[in-house]
Amino acid sequence: MSADAEKFAGTGPAPWLSILVPVYNVAPFVGECLHSICAQLGGRRDVEIILFDDGSTDGSAEICEAFIAEGHAEVRLLRHAQNDGPSAARNAMLDVARGDYIWFIDADDKILPGSIAALEAIVRPLRPDIILCDYVREGRTRYRTFGGPARCVGNCTETLIAGVFAKRRLHAWSRVWKRDLFGPSIRFPVGACFEDAATIPWLLLKAESHYYVPEPWVYYRSRPGSIMARLAKTRSFDVRRNDDMAMALAGFSSALADAVPDAGPKTLAAIAGFQSREFVKIAKRLVRGRKTSWAQLRIGVGRYRAAMEAHSPLPFSTIARQYLVRGKIGRAAALGLALALAGPGQP
Repeated sequence: MSADAEKFAGTGPAPWLSILVPVYNVAPFVGECLHSICAQLGGRRDVEIILFDDGSTDGSAEICEAFIAEGHAEVRLLRHAQNDGPSAARNAMLDVARGDYIWFIDADDKILPGSIAALEAIVRPLRPDIILCDYVREGRTRYRTFGGPARCVGNCTETLIAGVFAKRRLHAWSRVWKRDLFGPSIRFPVGACFEDAATIPWLLLKAESHYYVPEPWVYYRSRPGSIMARLAKTRSFDVRRNDDMAMALAGFSSALADAVPDAGPKTLAAIAGFQSREFVKIAKRLVRGRKTSWAQLRIGVGRYRAAMEAHSPLPFSTIARQYLVRGKIGRAAALGLALALAGPGQP
């Protein structure tokens, strides 16, 4: 721990939960986020909230300071003078968090009423390594984050990994993590996009137990200025961000083979399905932002196929055939077109 982290770290009994909120230019939302958390605590001091302002220029830090000044002693603020990105912010908060459990919440989202009490009712008697929950978006559409058994402690690594990849929700904030899972080695990759996809799978591999609550605990906003929103709408192709996504699961198939040598076909298909759908997204972005000849486009799509298929437990062509067998014609067609554009891949 750095000298700054030691100075920032709290004293007294360790809280059972640390809620970590990275803050960057979210002035219209951060106040509502903080109120959604603190309204559930009633001044309790056994939950800490750590905010990390990552060089905001829109007054977000001042809003956080004003909130703390209102008497929220359970909230602490750490600041960087310049923006270093969400991974650096999360890592800095991990270094100073004292709770047995960690919950990352984005400052433009909210925790839904009753969520902390529901979490505590699971954590106190059962103490699973990971607690998974659902979330809602604007319009109150509910999204499931796990395709496995609910309301019971699971002790099977393969069930956990298959259930998460089946729903393709590789984000940190719809899970509450035992802090020890991160240890000294697992951190979010600084400077990389899609940092959740590059981190969450390795946490899943380390977990020995999990508990899924099929209820929404988080209200998620798709903010116009967010990285995902910009990537979805822009017609230009961001090579760095797409390269980060293409390599997010590098090495994971090998790590899975070591940890779960007898992983079943459904588990492998879930992981390969995630990779293949991300490949289709990248291919679509390349076509949408095309500024070269079709020959050069094919080379580009082929490069991404080779990179992503190399880290997939199954060839993408196998996933396309499985889609057809399962009657998912749209997905089969989209993947088939992307594969045809890319050219030959794994046999």
